[in-house]
Amino acid sequence: MSEPASIFDHSVTFDLEGDFESFLRSVPARWVVYLLADVDDRPIQLLCVKNLRYSLKRRLGPGEPAAGLSKRVNYRDLVRRVHWRRVDSSTEADWLYYEAARAIFPQSYQGMTGFRPAWFTHVNPDARFPRYTKTIDLTSRPGLFIGPVEDKHAAARLIELAEDAFDLCRYYNILTEAPHGRACAYKEMGKCPAPCDGSISMEQYRGLVQWSADTLVDPEPFVHDQSRRMQAAAGEFHFEIAGKIKAFLGSINRLSKGPFRHVRLLKDFAFLSLQHGPRDGTAKVFLATPGRIEHIVSLIAEPARPAELLRHALDLASQRSEVTIDSVGAERIGIIAHHLFSPKNVVGAPGVFLPIASVEERAFLKAYRDLKKQQPAEQEVESEGVTKELQALPGP
Repeated sequence: MSEPASIFDHSVTFDLEGDFESFLRSVPARWVVYLLADVDDRPIQLLCVKNLRYSLKRRLGPGEPAAGLSKRVNYRDLVRRVHWRRVDSSTEADWLYYEAARAIFPQSYQGMTGFRPAWFTHVNPDARFPRYTKTIDLTSRPGLFIGPVEDKHAAARLIELAEDAFDLCRYYNILTEAPHGRACAYKEMGKCPAPCDGSISMEQYRGLVQWSADTLVDPEPFVHDQSRRMQAAAGEFHFEIAGKIKAFLGSINRLSKGPFRHVRLLKDFAFLSLQHGPRDGTAKVFLATPGRIEHIVSLIAEPARPAELLRHALDLASQRSEVTIDSVGAERIGIIAHHLFSPKNVVGAPGVFLPIASVEERAFLKAYRDLKKQQPAEQEVESEGVTKELQALPGP
């Protein structure tokens, strides 16, 4: 229990001969991630529930197994220790449940937890024949990871947007024949500069790909430049050209909206997140950086001077910036990406996320006030409210 012990901060012994009602009173009727373990502290079941007390009553109470529970598992005979940790938001619950599942069930957790991966696009402008691809593999390789986007379909649309806006090659098999390839119909339509047949050099094409990647990440300079072109064309009565630029800008403006609203370079994937605390008006502040999630402070009220907190967060983010993403880091990014794209106007909303790159005192205070307006997830009173569970019976 070495690593799990660092996740759970409370535990209690279950005595089969002891007073069961006293045992139940020793645990909170609150939202937790918890582990049932045997006399040797071997894991039996990991759960996330909205009411720990009710959950233990259902699983460990005397009498017949409760409806819905497997009759093959007699928890009363097996369980002797219960480890738990309070959580107060869906983001915190998902994060801690994932960390516990990975530590306790390292061989099986990936196929059982059901967490969605984060989708990015990847391109290496310096490659011999550069092209965009959609991916969930964020492990180190040359080039740029751009995202996250909402799902794989959004990743495909982002690639199409880059190809259409910057007239990039659509047929990679033809591109790899450059400069001796045979140009496709896009060249005839004026929608591709045709590096494949040598109309432009591959060096020029790589520069075009780099320009497209820079614009996907930060479209503002490009939009500003094209807006000036549009105004100049209109001023010279070239209305057809101005109309084409306007339509073109319409597609580029999609980059800051909907499934593309959180797009950035992977190395800049850094957010300060405010989540509900245990009581009204309280909050927990989390720092999410590439491959890492950490709880950095709890707030009992709106901070009068948040500057010190922000300096601490920025210092931590700076320390975490140089990191190689492994499979575990990619999974953590997936957890944050899922909540970034979750609806904001529902009960149990995903809290507030602030990009570290642009966070400042006024934005932080607004985030705290916005969090107070969100309805926290409802606590279960008359049921355990299971949200996730993993089970692994110990061997003989």
